[in-house]
Amino acid sequence: MAQRQPLQPSPKLQQLAKEFQQIATMAGFLNSAFDPPQLRLMFTLYARLTVADEAEGLELLPKLRTWCEKLSLDLREGSSSAILPPQINYAAPQPLPNGESWFLVATLNFNSKVTDNSYQRVRTAVTAAYQAAAALREGGAAGLRAAADLTA
Repeated sequence: MAQRQPLQPSPKLQQLAKEFQQIATMAGFLNSAFDPPQLRLMFTLYARLTVADEAEGLELLPKLRTWCEKLSLDLREGSSSAILPPQINYAAPQPLPNGESWFLVATLNFNSKVTDNSYQRVRTAVTAAYQAAAALREGGAAGLRAAADLTA
């Protein structure tokens, strides 16, 4: 009796895995696995910003929470719920090794599955989320304050 070969991912799914990997490098990383005819995606996104001192970090923590909750909602809505609700972890403000400034980090972990035909809405939502995280890192505390004011 001949043994069945396991299903191989389509070339399109293999290309999608590379594309999602490139997106994730903006502000986090990605683990993926092929489960033909699907691609399982496990994203980690870092919402990270530098602050002057611990007091400013503690002041901005509620704004960071609001920003993360909005980003989570946008991921769900933008993907038509193809992305599962993110798990969000917050870290207390921590000093940078140089001792001159501090940083604040929230980590969002979220999962999705995509097929050859259903990847576009996940890709659009994930790209927007990673771009927002990169903009947060570049904009720093002032960017977070402005973003929090827009969501209020």
